[in-house]
Amino acid sequence: MEQVLAYPAKWWGEAVTVWLVVAVVIYLVVAIPGLYFIMKYRFKPGEREIGDHEKHGHWGLEALWTIVPTIIVLVLATYSFAIFKKQRTAPPDAMTIKVTGFMWGWQVEYLDDKGNTIKTVVTSYNPTSYDVPEDQKIVVPAGKPVKALLTSLDVIHSFYVKPARITEDAVPGRITHLWFQINKPGEYWVFCREYCGTGHSHMFAKLKVVPPEQFALWLKGGSNLANKSSQIKGNL
Repeated sequence: MEQVLAYPAKWWGEAVTVWLVVAVVIYLVVAIPGLYFIMKYRFKPGEREIGDHEKHGHWGLEALWTIVPTIIVLVLATYSFAIFKKQRTAPPDAMTIKVTGFMWGWQVEYLDDKGNTIKTVVTSYNPTSYDVPEDQKIVVPAGKPVKALLTSLDVIHSFYVKPARITEDAVPGRITHLWFQINKPGEYWVFCREYCGTGHSHMFAKLKVVPPEQFALWLKGGSNLANKSSQIKGNL
């Protein structure tokens, strides 16, 4: 079986498929009879120029087109809420990082079980290039859920993990969150999806997904960019 690349991208894809199928089926159910009746009962000179004036309806049809749409709406609502809950609720074994946005970069702190920072990575703003230095890549283990606590030092940013198809606003003075899991090792883009000023188009990062053993060794290697608070403040 082919391995799923990332979560919650898998559920986004499933939800889109379900809604698309339902929409197409409803369209066909409405459009095909509609076209048939348009052709069958279209105006013809000298034929049925005075329309019928029957007042009674058909209770069976009335019930059918009331009950069936109600069932469809309830099913879609229940399904969508279940998908939304999975997309928003991080698994209990998720590792935690704190992501702080600033104009125009990201500070990522790796937290232990007590909320203490183990390691910090800070991306720098480069308006002329999309290359990312190795020591500024956000490293996460493959196949491990990651919960990101989000905030901002200045304006509203939005942390978008492209392969996981998940984004959430980073708001000054608040902690928001998202979670993702990428199963295939490699390098993937992270973008800011909330316009945040002139450097917005270059507010990006590289997510480096590595095997769990390699991540454990990297995490023990100390802080990539220690004492970088002055660098962040210099960008404000």
